Amino acid sequence: MEHYFFDLHFGDERVVDEDGVDHFDEGSALYYGQRIADRIGRDTDYRSLKVHVRALDGSVLAIVAASSGRAGEQMALIGR
Repeated sequence: MEHYFFDLHFGDERVVDEDGVDHFDEGSALYYGQRIADRIGRDTDYRSLKVHVRALDGSVLAIVAASSGRAGEQMALIGR
């Protein structure tokens, strides 16, 4: 198991993950980061959200944004 951190960046704000989460591999950590981005990115106040996935040594593995499918979901909810 490897330990990864998921920092949130939106607008000029930044929330640093100090606890992190264990994952089996990088793929699992990236999937988890995508799920975070998709969940939080649903909120219109956080559309600019980016999740920085970091390894234990501090290196950034990926910067993840909300999936494009979430924009369609938001528009469908607004249209109701």
